[in-house]
Amino acid sequence: MTQNDDINGLLRGIATNNIETTRASWRSLLETPEESAAMVCAKLESDAWAEQPRGPAGRFFAVLLALLAEVDASAFAREIERLGKERLHPQHRLTLKVLAVRVSDNPVGELGNGTPVYVSDDIDERSLAFRNVIRWSKAPGIDLANITRVDIVARQAHLDYLGLYDLILSGIVLTWPAARMRGAQLWYERMSAEFTFYHEVGHHALGHAEGGTVADQEEEADEYAREAMRKAHPILVPIVRLTMWPVKKIIAKSLRDLKQQHPAHRH
Repeated sequence: MTQNDDINGLLRGIATNNIETTRASWRSLLETPEESAAMVCAKLESDAWAEQPRGPAGRFFAVLLALLAEVDASAFAREIERLGKERLHPQHRLTLKVLAVRVSDNPVGELGNGTPVYVSDDIDERSLAFRNVIRWSKAPGIDLANITRVDIVARQAHLDYLGLYDLILSGIVLTWPAARMRGAQLWYERMSAEFTFYHEVGHHALGHAEGGTVADQEEEADEYAREAMRKAHPILVPIVRLTMWPVKKIIAKSLRDLKQQHPAHRH
């Protein structure tokens, strides 16, 4: 299969909401970055982006730019500058503005398998958030194969999730408090984020391919996360269960209230 076939497969998958086709084409294009970048740039040369997008075509511009950002950062920066001077439909102009921030988007570091980790500048303790994700990624049995990136973003009131799994890009997004934390709050937020990380990895490792919140898949991902927590904390988890069981109803109610405010797991 050629890069052109993969590009067409990617757009066809986007048009038909076929996650398997979209994801397979995306991964294949990542394996040949130089050739893929050239094909994407050729697609972006089209005059069609100045016209009113019809149907799924409104999403093509965004996915092509996102792909270019992944395969060739320099080419992406050049295209952002070039397209900024071209005539674009207002919808595509807004997409360009949103994605332009990736020009200066540099990873803080990488997981052991080479997956880049990006941490928002809005987080006070960026290095702490990064170190935690590195440690969690080394938990026994965690399957990170083919995860393309991990983004840690500052928790905001308008965000309705604690974490999510990007089906198309096979990426994981975690939220982390923007302000510096200490003591019990730090412990609680770190444990909550760790469980969320394992949950989103679970969606990926278990091959979930339906968007939104699907009850069966959420429970499967929760069980994956619970097992990961048990393996990562073989002593702590039993102790917490033993010492906390008298107040588990109170804790359960608190967690339900928290989930109502911030549904913990979206993908």
